[in-house]
Amino acid sequence: MSDPIAPAVTAEAATHLNELQQALQSLGLHARLLTQDDRLPRLRVINPKATTLTETISVAQKHDQWLFCWSWNEPITEVAHLATAAERIRYVLAATSPNTA
Repeated sequence: MSDPIAPAVTAEAATHLNELQQALQSLGLHARLLTQDDRLPRLRVINPKATTLTETISVAQKHDQWLFCWSWNEPITEVAHLATAAERIRYVLAATSPNTA
């Protein structure tokens, strides 16, 4: 059984994800904070122009740094690079026209 997550850690994770949520929404993506007991919050991101394009973003601490991570636990970037994270997520969730391929 794993140790419970400290409320301060959950709150800090939620703060980082809320900041990312705002950045993603300014880029035209939909994002919703997901919370669950005994688990860090996550951010569900949807491209409203192609609703099958979705991703769940999390945050993790590694070597005293907070990182935004993809659903497969691969880091996107440090949370200090908010705009970079938002752009990378937008790129991954971008719908492309068959005429542009």
